Amino acid sequence: MTTAKTPRPARAGRPTKRQSERIAAEIVARARALFIAQGFAATTMEQVIAACGIGKDTLYRRFATKEDLFAAVTQKALERTEAWFEAVAAECPERPLDRVRHLARWFLDANLDPELLALKREAFIEAMRARPLVGADPFTPKLAEAIRAAAAAGELAAPDADFVADQLIAALVLGPSNAALMGDDTLADPAARDVWFDRAWRLFVEGAAPGRG
Repeated sequence: MTTAKTPRPARAGRPTKRQSERIAAEIVARARALFIAQGFAATTMEQVIAACGIGKDTLYRRFATKEDLFAAVTQKALERTEAWFEAVAAECPERPLDRVRHLARWFLDANLDPELLALKREAFIEAMRARPLVGADPFTPKLAEAIRAAAAAGELAAPDADFVADQLIAALVLGPSNAALMGDDTLADPAARDVWFDRAWRLFVEGAAPGRG
C-alpha cells in the first residue's frame, strides 16, 4: 500500500524584474522622505528598513551603503527635475526673448523648490565624501540655446550665449538659492518671487539689449 506524499509548499521565488524595480523605487521614495525630514546624518539604514517593511538583505542587495542610497535619491530627484523642465519647455512662447524669460523663470522656481533645496542642503553639509550630487548640468545648455535664438532674432546682444546663460542664472538664482539654503524663506511666497524675478529680468534685458553687446 502506497501513501500519497504531502505536497511541499511552493517556495517563494525571487522577485521578477518588475517587482524588483518596484521594491527599489519604494525604498528610494521612503528614504527620500526620511532624508528630507531629518537629514542625511540622522537617517539610518535601519530606519529605512522599518519604513519600507522589508528585510535587511532586501535593502543591502540594492544599496550597499547609505551614501549609495542617497545617491539614488538625488538621481531620482534629477529625473523628476528633468521631466519638470521638459514640461515647462514644451509650453514656451514662440517669441525667442519670451522663451528665454520663460525658461529663466523655471531656474528660479527649481532652485527654490523646497524638496530640491532640502536635498541640496544635505549634499552640501555632507559634501557627499567626494561623490557629486549629480552629473553634467542638462539644463543650462537649453537656456543657452534659447538665448542664441533670441540673439539671432535681434532681441538680445549675446555673442557668447553660454556665458550669458551662466550670468543670467547667477543673477536670478545665486542669491535667493544661497539665502534659502540658510533658512531664509522670503521668496517661498510666489508673489515675492514674481517681484524678484521681474527686477532681475529687467536688469538682464537692459544689459543685454541689442547695441550693447
